[in-house]
Amino acid sequence: MTKRKRNISIITACAALIFSLAGGCSAYKSLGDNPDGEDLSKIEKLSNYKNQEFQNLDSAGVDFSKVSKMALMKTMYNRPDDARPSKRLPSVKTDLESSYATPTVIWFGHSSFLIKTKGINILVDPDFSGYAGPNSWFVKAYDGSDVFKLKDMPRIDVLLISHDHYDHLDYQTVKELKNKVKHVIVPMGIGSHFRYWGYQASQIHELNWNESFQVSPTVNITVTPARHESGRTLSMRKTLWGSFVIKADGYKLFYSGDSAYGRHFKTIGETYGPFDLAMMECGQYNKLWSRNHMFPEQTALAASEINAKVILPVHWAKFTEAAHPWNEPVKRLLPAAKKLQIPVTIPKIGQPYSIGSAIIQDNWYN
Repeated sequence: MTKRKRNISIITACAALIFSLAGGCSAYKSLGDNPDGEDLSKIEKLSNYKNQEFQNLDSAGVDFSKVSKMALMKTMYNRPDDARPSKRLPSVKTDLESSYATPTVIWFGHSSFLIKTKGINILVDPDFSGYAGPNSWFVKAYDGSDVFKLKDMPRIDVLLISHDHYDHLDYQTVKELKNKVKHVIVPMGIGSHFRYWGYQASQIHELNWNESFQVSPTVNITVTPARHESGRTLSMRKTLWGSFVIKADGYKLFYSGDSAYGRHFKTIGETYGPFDLAMMECGQYNKLWSRNHMFPEQTALAASEINAKVILPVHWAKFTEAAHPWNEPVKRLLPAAKKLQIPVTIPKIGQPYSIGSAIIQDNWYN
């Protein structure tokens, strides 16, 4: 074992011990298991894996050596009063067994949503535990964002995970969903977590960027690049992150995953676009981590470059992970998208939005 690997192992073990002491076995288990052995050998042959970690097309990640520690502390601890909603969020308790004429998205807050097609249910980045972290005392969900429970979920033909950060891959949720899930489609490396948590290898489909899986004759899913990173411990970028192109029933949808703005959006648009609907990251931004997340104006620009006909903003309205007001993301996105002539639909949590239906903008977030 190299000195670097030994140091990483020690750090990871210490982090696991801290989490275990704080929350018991469940917290330890939630850390997951990074690729090793044969899984790691396959990953090491990939062109986007170098120097023992996955790489972005553009640079990404917070360069802490160039960031003032005081600035980071101020960002984390001096959030404004309106960084969280002052009242319960409105919601619509939709029957998730309902069927629709065109692909329909039911958003659960943050980046969690269900896509219903004709006969196929696709659940994306679900988090129904009420928190984002290895234990329940981490980032808490907003009041009203938790109206849907795991028991409300229909059968899940496809579980999509964009990357392994806790607000996108929630251990408690995927553990309890296991018996409802048929296929798991994830970027490379994330399958190690699922196998560790008891999923069968035959369920899991790990894809590199621009690789696809044919779910059914009418549904095809492709993992595409994003500009971000990964990690459930201090050992980072051992699993891949990505966005998704979803072809369903003759329509095309795009999900950005977590991503800073980058040249990959234009390439995705040229290769896979145009898109009937795009679920775009819009929230949890800050200049200190602008190489990991987009500002709302960049969200609009990225949607324009992928040639999206409609934007449905995600990555907001459930967790406070940055210092901006909780509803600022959509307030900044709307005028930016208007300049680029892209409609923005903003459903309440649980309110269905079907491709081709009227745009939803009833200002519930004000």
